[in-house]
Amino acid sequence: MNSSPTSEPAISKKSPASPGLFKLLSSLPKLRDDTLGFLEHAGKQYGDLIHFKIGPLNAFVLSHPTYIQHVLQDNNKNFTKDTFQYNGLSKVTGRGLLTSDGDLWLQQRRRMQPAFHRQRINGFGALMSDAAVRKANEWQTGQSIDVDREMMELALEILGKALLGVDLRTEAPTLTSAVLVALDHVVHSFKSPDILPTFFNTPRRRKFKQAIKTLDSAVQEIIDHHRAKKDGSLDAKSLLDVMLYSTDDNNQTMSDQQVRDELITILIAGHETVASALTWACYLLASNPPAEERLHQELEVVLEGRAPTVEDLPALDFTRRVFDEALRLYPPAWLVTRKAVQDDVIAGVKIPAGSLLVVSITNVHKNANFWEKPLTFNSDRFLPDQSNQRPKFSYLPFGGGPRLCIGNYFALLEGPLVLASIYQKHSLKLNPGQKVLVDALVTLRPRDGLPMQVVDW
Repeated sequence: MNSSPTSEPAISKKSPASPGLFKLLSSLPKLRDDTLGFLEHAGKQYGDLIHFKIGPLNAFVLSHPTYIQHVLQDNNKNFTKDTFQYNGLSKVTGRGLLTSDGDLWLQQRRRMQPAFHRQRINGFGALMSDAAVRKANEWQTGQSIDVDREMMELALEILGKALLGVDLRTEAPTLTSAVLVALDHVVHSFKSPDILPTFFNTPRRRKFKQAIKTLDSAVQEIIDHHRAKKDGSLDAKSLLDVMLYSTDDNNQTMSDQQVRDELITILIAGHETVASALTWACYLLASNPPAEERLHQELEVVLEGRAPTVEDLPALDFTRRVFDEALRLYPPAWLVTRKAVQDDVIAGVKIPAGSLLVVSITNVHKNANFWEKPLTFNSDRFLPDQSNQRPKFSYLPFGGGPRLCIGNYFALLEGPLVLASIYQKHSLKLNPGQKVLVDALVTLRPRDGLPMQVVDW
């Protein structure tokens, strides 16, 4: 390691590192077209706290665990989600858990938390394994599959059955396409703001409206299906029962709009992120044959040919660490933003009220002060003796602090079970000379999908 885990990089107590105006202006095209690359390059050149001044806007990029912990946990009430990122996402999700703030977020989080209790989520383990085994059995030896699309459809099926009580297999291709169109529109609006009057119905707008219509229709169908089968008894820990029937301190149920927003949020965030991590895990295994061989050996010894269960996970330690390493190298939520409500100070640097705080998850996950050879795939870095040496906020694939993703345990259970179920039967190989590029969209995705060859193991 280059320094002790708790040390802070040497940064001026008067002013943070900042590129000059000319350099900043010349970098704007890269910031727009390759935000991930821009942030990684800026981190290497200017350090872990960078100040950008763009007109009246102060923006600070944070890549150090101590600074990130201050924003996401220690003084989190001073930082809101009133940023371009979450305001843009709200065009799709509305004000669900992902984008809401303040009292609304706290009320909704408290309402929905029982549905994500660990014991309840553990009960979905067999469902997760069964779905993954069924998916693996659909693939034929020698077949070329788009792993990115396959994982999205699988994760959507698991989410639908586990949390929403519906089988979305038939609708999965349509819903997956709608999610991608909607999120692509959000990213496009960040890079190229749409200034045309609202009455111009451009092809992009039409596609976006149709995608939202598809998602809204799916959500309404889920609600109608649940209400139709209700026998009068309520499950206080069922996600849909919580949304539809639970009351707040004023004895009010969620409004129809709030139910819609929360369901859309769960539908998108609950499957798109874990699917992204599984896709990159498959890519990393194919790129590191010794690791894949080690995975197969562990599955053979532990499972002896049967499907994995939740009870097997402690023994499937390497499988879990492969998933952890995929989340480090390709964190689905690769960027987190906040807005400062009042003046603050980070590392001796004044953060004026109204400033934009950009938490670069990819930068902190590849910060050489905390990760030895950070660009290299090495699942052993998640062995306890190494993990215990790192600051908590050096690894945050699901965010941190009070806004830690409500579905983090669901994802951490699903990921290893899916990997075990698939790799027990198959290997997935890249084509010779295949280049895989990263698109930094709402999540990190392989550009043009991830075609891979199915090989029996």
